Amino acid sequence: MNQLISLSQAYSKYFRIGAAVSGRSAVSRHDLLMRHFSSLTAENEMKYSLTEPEEGRFTFEHADSILSLAREMGIQIRGHAPVWHNQTPRWIFEDQGGDASPEKIFERIDAHSKAICRHFGKDVYAWDVVNEAVRDDPPGAGESPVYRNSPYFRICGERFIEAAFRSMDRYAKDAQLFYNDYGECIPEKRDRIVRLIRDMRDRGCRIDGMGMQQHYFSVPDLDELRRSLDIYAGLGLRIHITELDVSLMAAVNPGEERVKPDDPRYGAFIRHISEHMEEITERINDIYVQLFEVYRSYSDVIDCVTTWGVSDDMTWLDYFGVKENTPRVKQHPLLFDENGEPKPCVHQLIRDAQGA
Repeated sequence: MNQLISLSQAYSKYFRIGAAVSGRSAVSRHDLLMRHFSSLTAENEMKYSLTEPEEGRFTFEHADSILSLAREMGIQIRGHAPVWHNQTPRWIFEDQGGDASPEKIFERIDAHSKAICRHFGKDVYAWDVVNEAVRDDPPGAGESPVYRNSPYFRICGERFIEAAFRSMDRYAKDAQLFYNDYGECIPEKRDRIVRLIRDMRDRGCRIDGMGMQQHYFSVPDLDELRRSLDIYAGLGLRIHITELDVSLMAAVNPGEERVKPDDPRYGAFIRHISEHMEEITERINDIYVQLFEVYRSYSDVIDCVTTWGVSDDMTWLDYFGVKENTPRVKQHPLLFDENGEPKPCVHQLIRDAQGA
C-alpha cells in the first residue's frame, strides 16, 4: 500500500471518496482511512436510537469518536439517517400509553434535529435527512402506492418527511440535505422516489440531493444506472453514492432482486459461490471498475462516492438476512480486503482516474 497513491487524491478532481465507519473501524483502520478517504459517514452512531435513547437525553459519545477522526483527517462528515423507520426508539411514537399525535412526533423530530445540528454543527457537510421512506412492493389494501407503511407513515402520513426536512433546513443552513434510499435504479421504485421528492418540493421543502445507496445484490444494469443518474440530476439534485458495496451475489445473480436465504435458489447460489470463489471475487473487481467508469462520467453531478464499510473484515453483508442453520459465506464486498490491503480494482481505479 505504501507504493500506492491515495485513492482520494487520485479522485480529487472527480468527487470525494468516502467510507461508512464504526467506532471500531475508526480505530482498527485509522491509517487506511487517513490515507485513502476524504469523507466519513457514521455507520450507526448518528442514528436516533444512539443519539437520543430517551426523550431529551442525548448521547453523542459514540459519534464523537468518529468526529474526532474526521477532524484529524481535516475533513467534514456526512450525517446519516436521523429520520428512519429502523434504529428509532419506540418512545418517539408513543404518548400516555397510546400512539403519539402527529404533532407530538413533529415536535420530537424538531427537538432532535435542533440538538444534533447544534452538537455537530459545521463538521457535517451533508445530511441524509430521511432514509428509505419509499415502499418496495405493490401496496396492500389501503396502503400508500408510494410510501413505506412505517410507524412514521401510519401515524403521520407523508407529513413526517416534510417535518424532517423543514427542521433540518431550520438548523443546518450550511449543510446539504439529502433523501437517501436503496433500489433507486429499479424503474418502479425510482418513479416513487421522484414522486416523493417532487411532492416535498411542492410543499416548499429544501431537498438538495439524492443519496443513491448502491447496494448491489445482482449484476449491475449500467444502462439503468445512467438513466437513473440522468433522472435525478434532471430534478436539479446533487448526487451522492452513499452506501456502495458489491456482494458475491452481484457476480452471479442476473435479476434485479436479492436472492434471500428463504428463496429456493439460495442453496444453489451458495454452492456455486463456494466452488468458484476466486473467479467471483475477480468479477467483483470488474464490477467496481465498471461502476467507477460511470461515476466518473457523471462527476459534474456526483459529489461523493461512499462505500458502506472500510474493508472486508467488517461488513454488514456477512450477516444480512442470515438465520440459524443458514449457510454463511464471506462476502468480500469492499475495495480493501480483510487485511486492509487494496484489491486489484483499487489499482485500476487509480490508473483510470489518472488517465493511464
